[in-house]
Amino acid sequence: MEKRETFVQAVSKELIGEFLQFIQLDKDASDPFSLSELLDELSRKQKEELWQRLKNLLTHVLVESPVDSWQPVEAPGEGSMETEQGSKMKKNIEIIHAITSVILASVSVINESENYEALLECAVILNGVLYALPDSERELQGSIQDLCVMWWERGLPAKEDMGKTAFVMLLRRSLKTKTGADICRLWRIHRALYCFDYDLEESREIEDMLLECFINVNYIRKEEGRRFLSSLFNWNINFIKMIHGTIKNQLQGLQKSLMVHIAEVYFRAWRKASGKILEAIENGCIQDFLYHGVHLPRKSPVHTRVREVLSYFHRQKEVRQGVEEMLYRLYKPILWRGLKARNSEVRSNAALLFVEAFPIRDPNFNAIEMDSEIQRQFEELYSLLEDPYPMVRSTGILGVCKITSKYWEMLPPTILIDLLKKVTEELAFDTSSADVRCSVFKLSGYIHSCFTVAASVAPHTPLL
Repeated sequence: MEKRETFVQAVSKELIGEFLQFIQLDKDASDPFSLSELLDELSRKQKEELWQRLKNLLTHVLVESPVDSWQPVEAPGEGSMETEQGSKMKKNIEIIHAITSVILASVSVINESENYEALLECAVILNGVLYALPDSERELQGSIQDLCVMWWERGLPAKEDMGKTAFVMLLRRSLKTKTGADICRLWRIHRALYCFDYDLEESREIEDMLLECFINVNYIRKEEGRRFLSSLFNWNINFIKMIHGTIKNQLQGLQKSLMVHIAEVYFRAWRKASGKILEAIENGCIQDFLYHGVHLPRKSPVHTRVREVLSYFHRQKEVRQGVEEMLYRLYKPILWRGLKARNSEVRSNAALLFVEAFPIRDPNFNAIEMDSEIQRQFEELYSLLEDPYPMVRSTGILGVCKITSKYWEMLPPTILIDLLKKVTEELAFDTSSADVRCSVFKLSGYIHSCFTVAASVAPHTPLL
């Protein structure tokens, strides 16, 4: 009891030495004194008195040493004498740091029935002080940032201002450091972004830093970083276009191995979105990738990266609800037109996507509609085998290989026979293209590796 009361009374300008000594004891791992344990044992009356004393002491220090007069304190031994003003400032910053430590420890013991108005005022004051601190006071900066984060997480009054401060500071620091700790902490308070008004001028700096995150490898590689990037799509519908433009501009320079992570960012954003945000992601981002997947030249270094993104979505349709319907809807105005395009490379690109995404259907179709759509796609597959461009025919052959081995139960026997006859009796002897003939032999080995399909097509495989 005596130590608790002594600590409370020590928080004053008259007993500042004792107060600082208590804080030092808390930092000393060999000493049994624990600030958090002491605060937890304080009565309601003692806590309220402590918080009032903290506010009075903090106010006294700032009146004695106004923020606008602060200058960086030069480290000793650098060839200059420490001025009296600098020494005084250094002492006051030590006191502010001690006050911050107590406030930070107090946040976890706040009870709603208690009057913590004085503690709130201290937190708001420290939030304002943070931006004025010299760069040399990184430890104090870190403590105030921790306070802002904890205040936000507790959902206490003025959490919006505290959250905004923590968000900006962590965002800025995460882009400068290579460790992932700041990214993890930023993800914890990512909702603080929604406290910023996208249309206000104050958000321009935030906007630039957020876009920089999308080309930062540390964010892309880290799980929490990708979650954070996905959440940014929900800030403002106009920001989505800027995000997508930033990523597209950097695709060529990104390692191909990172593309699965980029695709994951888009996919998570799509899953979490609704309303106008969802429409913007589908029509402005995913469908844009679909369009470029069909129309980009094969030699473009960006083409393979776009394909990686699309392949990720194709794989998700088998395990995530809603993906199949979305792909059917977004592919509809692009893919079928691409398969009929005059440009042979566009037809070839469309064929690759068609084969990989097959079957492209809406799971909400009734039985008649589903049969009709699948029949149409089998006819499209057959038309690939008759395309005048060898690369399209080769893609069609590999498509037959994939589809007959994976979806053979969906294939009507007549269509299955027609497809394989076309491959084994005509394309296997295609004199106009060695690549086409080679693709047939690739198909032969693939079919024989699948017992069920091989049993179905046994009468035809000997022709190879």
